[in-house]
Amino acid sequence: MGNSSYPSMAMANSQIVDVVMASHPIFDRKMNIAAYELLFRHCYGDECAIISNYDDATNKIISDGFSLASSRLGNVIKLTVNVGIQNIISKNLLALPPSRVVFEIPSITTVSPELLDSCEELKASGYKFLIDNYTVDNPCAEELIHLASYVKIPIGKTRGRLIAGIKKFISKWDVKVIASRIEDWESFEGCKALGFDYFQGFFFARPKDIIGKKISSHKVSRLNLICMLSDENIELQKLVNAISADQAFSIRMLQFVNSAAFPLGTKVDSLARAASLVGLDSLKKWAMAAAISDLDASDKGIELSYMTIHGAIFLSKIADFLSSQQFDHDTLYLLGLLHNLDAIMSMNMIDIVKDMPINSNLKQALMRDQDEQLTQFLLLLDAICSDQWEHAREILHGIGVPLPRAAQLYMQAEHDTVNLLELTSSIS
Repeated sequence: MGNSSYPSMAMANSQIVDVVMASHPIFDRKMNIAAYELLFRHCYGDECAIISNYDDATNKIISDGFSLASSRLGNVIKLTVNVGIQNIISKNLLALPPSRVVFEIPSITTVSPELLDSCEELKASGYKFLIDNYTVDNPCAEELIHLASYVKIPIGKTRGRLIAGIKKFISKWDVKVIASRIEDWESFEGCKALGFDYFQGFFFARPKDIIGKKISSHKVSRLNLICMLSDENIELQKLVNAISADQAFSIRMLQFVNSAAFPLGTKVDSLARAASLVGLDSLKKWAMAAAISDLDASDKGIELSYMTIHGAIFLSKIADFLSSQQFDHDTLYLLGLLHNLDAIMSMNMIDIVKDMPINSNLKQALMRDQDEQLTQFLLLLDAICSDQWEHAREILHGIGVPLPRAAQLYMQAEHDTVNLLELTSSIS
């Protein structure tokens, strides 16, 4: 029954995207972890630690890194985050919880009245600051230190007498002092004797990569559209408004309506008119197929999209054959469209369907609940895709569809799938 020949689909790159961070522990005097410094990485390994733009790196931490770090490191220990001038002035940092983060400001930061005012506002909102790589000969650092709760002094190979002098100089401010870049036992013991509060360096631990995944913004928008389309109570105008927000998708919809599939006799150039002419059901079916085919542009994704849409059309034809109110056309079509979504999205099906506006029967079937009657239709698709013909025959017999008739419906569904995908991929 299977056939892997289908039209080539030009689609935007919408793969799952890696998120790479690193954490470097900061210890207290009893060698307990007091905080983790959260470090942005643009790839894996130490060679990816060079940061040319603190503002951009911090924005990536705000958007993805903080939640990833919190899930891996826990929700109690504080995280220190390197920030840039624009991060502070723009107030983007307000997206992070003041109870969890400490902002690290490079000691070489150029201080302006605008920056100082923004720091004061953030401090008043409960945020704390750390001056990174402090040196006594840096006037910028001295302008910022009165705002700080912590100061980090790089130890490295610096002589003990010089370190003692820096520590004494800082003692006139009410700040906790962190000894960083500690590389041996002697440095650690010396700093401890000098009264440093916290310690960090390769002597204790190296930064450890935290690797996670996020869905690209393109995939997020398509998944949101799929969720909307799965709502049987959605209003036509709401759907039109959602499609209108995506220019490329809107053009594709107009091409679909003006295609040979709808001999309207006149060209339609308005989404609202197009929707009213083809009807909500037809529009939803096309938009769902188009959205699913957009999710993954890889060879694997294209194959899965074809199988998914083919399976959905096949199940809807089975519903028409059975003429049963229990297993209606739209329900089985939607079930078929959603059944491979976990593989296409590289996500757990539970996470995908939990917020979808679909009934509990569909949700249980998608999670392969053996007590749900709809599950048997997904098991049928699974059996066909894996060439388990005896199992497929048993399921078809159980639902009352003769094998020869099922074969005819499957071939008809294949033809309809090719035609539909040609319409969904008419532009890139």
